[in-house]
Amino acid sequence: MYGVTAGIEATDDGRHVVCSVPLPVAPGVVWDAVSTGEGISSWFVPCALEPQVGGRIVQFADPGAPDPTTGPEAAAEAMLTATVGEITVFSPPAGTAPGEFTFEERDWMGEGIPVPPWTTSCEVADDGEGGTVLTLRSGFASGGQLAEESVDGSVSGWAQSLTVLAHRLTHRPADGVVTVHAATDPVASSVPGLWSRVLGRLVAPAAGAGAAARSGEVARAGEVGGIVATESEASALIVLSAPVDGVIELYVFPAGDTPEDATSSAAVAVRVYEYVDVPGGSGAPLGAAAVDGVEPTWDSERWRGWLEGLVTD
Repeated sequence: MYGVTAGIEATDDGRHVVCSVPLPVAPGVVWDAVSTGEGISSWFVPCALEPQVGGRIVQFADPGAPDPTTGPEAAAEAMLTATVGEITVFSPPAGTAPGEFTFEERDWMGEGIPVPPWTTSCEVADDGEGGTVLTLRSGFASGGQLAEESVDGSVSGWAQSLTVLAHRLTHRPADGVVTVHAATDPVASSVPGLWSRVLGRLVAPAAGAGAAARSGEVARAGEVGGIVATESEASALIVLSAPVDGVIELYVFPAGDTPEDATSSAAVAVRVYEYVDVPGGSGAPLGAAAVDGVEPTWDSERWRGWLEGLVTD
């Protein structure tokens, strides 16, 4: 969807996901979307960064963590599971020269575990026709089983996130984004089993684990409806028709205090990207589109209630 391509590049330099997407806005807009905390928060996960070489980048990806923007205590708790990296390249696009934003995460498997740094880079290039080609490369300088499991497992997630960005920059490029995150408590189920249950109640009456992708099919449960844009093993991106204008990432993840518990305990989460008018906006396309001070149509508790309706018997 939107021309997003994604695959694995295995070379002497290691193993990396490589994704590319054409975007119908100027390179400066895309640069703001991939190199600022507000921009990354509007299509990926909540993020804060220092926009310079040597600056820190912090990403809050744990669906069970509190919203770090709601106060100091929530931010401190969210930091316990946040990923922290260092910006190594910060070169905005200039004229026809592409821009590059790169950062490294050294402790991506946990503090003190000896693994190669995980490097993610975004190249922002003028397409010569008023638009931009965004190329994302993410992985590390190593091969073997760890690389295959870790890097290959992130392909669909990156492709889905770039589709979130492409949808807004195509559909409502001058508007802002308010994000909401919600998750259920763990239930006794494997990830495939819970995902099958969720899809069966949302998309198709007999959707089972491993079923063919349902891109383009109608998704509706209660007051929430839309079209399935992409689907992977245990997640889907849905372009909403109700209750808001925007998209949601719906996914199931293993939950438990131990690895053994996580094989038979899972939870379902949603990340909502709602499009909103920007107070004082000029009508020009926005890259750094996450906005504060605008209340979402549904808060996290209401989204959590909807998720529980998909899970409970």
